[in-house]
Amino acid sequence: MTQHHAIQRGTFHVTTNTREGIPWCTLPEIPQLLMDNLVMTKNIQCAQVFAFCVLPNHIHILLEPGERGLSAFMHSFKRNSSWHIRQIYSSIADNIKIIPVAGVHEPQLRDVVLKKSWAPVANTGDIRWQNGFHDERIRDTEQLSNALSYVQYNAWHHHLTEEPEGWPWSSLWYEQFLDPMEIWLD
Repeated sequence: MTQHHAIQRGTFHVTTNTREGIPWCTLPEIPQLLMDNLVMTKNIQCAQVFAFCVLPNHIHILLEPGERGLSAFMHSFKRNSSWHIRQIYSSIADNIKIIPVAGVHEPQLRDVVLKKSWAPVANTGDIRWQNGFHDERIRDTEQLSNALSYVQYNAWHHHLTEEPEGWPWSSLWYEQFLDPMEIWLD
C-alpha cells in the first residue's frame, strides 16, 4: 500500500530504511554511491540538503524537497540509487571480504560482511529499500537544531563510533554537498 504524505513542501527530517534491515548501505563503494545519488537527486529536484547520515541499514536526510515535493524527491532518490547499486554490486561482489568499520562497537554491525553467496541476491535485486519512508516536518528553530544534531551525530548516538565526528558517512565530512541553511527567527 502506498504511503500518503499530506504535506509535501517545507523542511523535513526523513528516514528511509533498507528492506528487511539488511545492512548494505555501508558496504564498500555504496556510501559514496548513495551520497552521489543524493546530490544528483537534489539537483534534479531543485531541492536543498542540509544534513545526512548514511548508516548500515538506513539513511537520515534533513532537506527541503523542492517544488515537486517530498514524495517525488524520495522516489527519485530511492529509484536511482537502487539502480546504481545493482549496476555496480555484481562487479564488486567477487572482491569483497570482511570489512571492519573503524570505530564501530555495536556487535551486530562491527563487521560488515559480504560473501560470494550474496552475489545472487544482488543479481536478483533483493538489496532494496523498504517501501515508504518516515518524515518529520520541521516547524521551528528548536526542532531544526535538534534534527540537525540528531542527523549529523546519529552514528555516535547508536554507539557505532567512539567520537561524535568519527562516522565517515555523515554530512559533517561532506560540507561541499550541503546547502546553506536559513536561520529562522521565532
